[in-house]
Amino acid sequence: MLRTDLTALRIMAAGIRNEATAIAAIDPIDLIAQVARAMPNSATGSAALGVTEPLLAALRRMSTHLNTFADTADHGATTYEETQHNLETQLGTYLHGTS
Repeated sequence: MLRTDLTALRIMAAGIRNEATAIAAIDPIDLIAQVARAMPNSATGSAALGVTEPLLAALRRMSTHLNTFADTADHGATTYEETQHNLETQLGTYLHGTS
């Protein structure tokens, strides 16, 4: 028989949600622009210009995945048996990514 600590599940969801919020707040655009301006004629400066959008998109995706995982954990605290499958699926997506 499977058992779960519902309080721990809710605490975990809140912690994951806090991390997702912190990740969503990261805005590297100004810092990357400073690097590009500081090294205008270098490969590093040129590379910095091209990394801004992909990096921002990756951070947003990570935040979205973490929020989805936290939502699933909250739902599991309320209806654990029904949600067991959803947690496994979401964890697989989080660990292995999507194409």
